[in-house]
Amino acid sequence: MPVPMGIGRLGFDNTVFKRKFRYTFELFNICGGQRVERWYVKLAARPNLSIEETEINFLNAKTWIPGKAAWETITVTYIDVANTFDLKPLYDWLASVYGFQDPINLPMGSQRSDYTAQAVIRSVDGCGTELEEWVLNDVWPTSVNWGDLDYSSSEESTIELTLRYSDVRYTHLCPTFTPISCCTPCGGGGSAAPTPGGPRIETQPDGSVLTTNPDGSVTIIGPGPTVPETVFLGDPANIPIT
Repeated sequence: MPVPMGIGRLGFDNTVFKRKFRYTFELFNICGGQRVERWYVKLAARPNLSIEETEINFLNAKTWIPGKAAWETITVTYIDVANTFDLKPLYDWLASVYGFQDPINLPMGSQRSDYTAQAVIRSVDGCGTELEEWVLNDVWPTSVNWGDLDYSSSEESTIELTLRYSDVRYTHLCPTFTPISCCTPCGGGGSAAPTPGGPRIETQPDGSVLTTNPDGSVTIIGPGPTVPETVFLGDPANIPIT
């Protein structure tokens, strides 16, 4: 069957594209509740996840399985402005991570609440409606660059931060959903993550597959080339429905 070569669903009149320039980035919970407002962010990034690959070797063959994962650093650039206290929490945060203002004693925050913040990234549409939200926890800077100065340049001065974070929470807001993982325990049993309002599929140790339907019935398939049968759990006789 020929493959349609048009724009497809991307051309639907209700398709909303997430745009790179429609976002906000804010820092919260700095030094007892301070925050850095979104107004001064010039560049930011969504999280970056790297997953290690483990190589499995046997005889002439090899395969790979996923290993540990790590959230990679992101870079955020702020426009450096004067005549306002809005960026003071940012400097307080940097001084808590590394007390550069006091080179004799050189204090460094000892508790997570001293040196970490929470970052929230939100994507919005053209009407300002939120489309997604990324929450980055235990955020702290691994480098700070106040940038160069240049007599020949008319650009604004900036502060560039490289940020490390420990974990991430994601919420899709249009429509609302959160990612659900599938994880089958050892022994062959277990279940796939169900679609809200949809069937629940379970693989049994003998190879049969049980599907719990939204109406409460259960469809049993296998093992082997058998004809599926559907039963209602509430039926005392548990009689197959044909």
